[in-house]
Amino acid sequence: MTALILVAHGSRHDGARPALEALAESVRATLPAPSAGGPEDVRVAWLEFIDPSLVGLCAEFAERGIRDAVIVPLLFTEAFHRTVDLPEQAAAATAATGVELEIRDGLGLGDGVRRAVVRSVLAAAASPGDDVLIVAVGSSAAAADDAVRDFAAGLDGMLPGRVRATFAIKLGSDIDDAVAAAAERGRGLVVAPLFTAPGLLWDLAVRGVAGRAAVAEPLGTLLCDVVASRWGSCVGATRCAA
Repeated sequence: MTALILVAHGSRHDGARPALEALAESVRATLPAPSAGGPEDVRVAWLEFIDPSLVGLCAEFAERGIRDAVIVPLLFTEAFHRTVDLPEQAAAATAATGVELEIRDGLGLGDGVRRAVVRSVLAAAASPGDDVLIVAVGSSAAAADDAVRDFAAGLDGMLPGRVRATFAIKLGSDIDDAVAAAAERGRGLVVAPLFTAPGLLWDLAVRGVAGRAAVAEPLGTLLCDVVASRWGSCVGATRCAA
């Protein structure tokens, strides 16, 4: 029996857990039943702030006789939490519980995430031609931030408005600049999160644009198909409902 674990960073925000539990439920409903090659269970584990931890969830699995699990990191870039924190916690969980863990690709910044962001933006925009400011968490790894900027540049060719990226941990004057630039061009602005769920940093960005721009929702269940594809046993499965 093999389970599927969606691993998230964790947040002190009250909305984080329900948002990602909803994503897990959507993935569970989309993948085949265990008898048809789907996972025995689909659960969320957290690297910090929220239980269950990876160790705690694997201990529960071991008690239920589940000896293997696939991990899909709910992370967009290959930064510290993906390259250091998660592998260390996964190794500790296996050592403590005997549950073997396979870490698969995270969410990434490919076509599936691009489609999710476009859907989120268009749902919030007053006009399809509005400019877009993508807000990611940000990282100390320059390559991770560069990947987000490249992602925004790719969206700039898909949407009629101008698309740029900024980072919640270092917003600076980027929001003010984006609002002013959109106004100069006679366009509105949509501030869109590259976040899986609500978080304190995203709340900070929302407060920074209050009354000056439309605000898209964290991606949540819009990421269902991306996560389900990481399982790799989606034959005959229905698509996720956002």
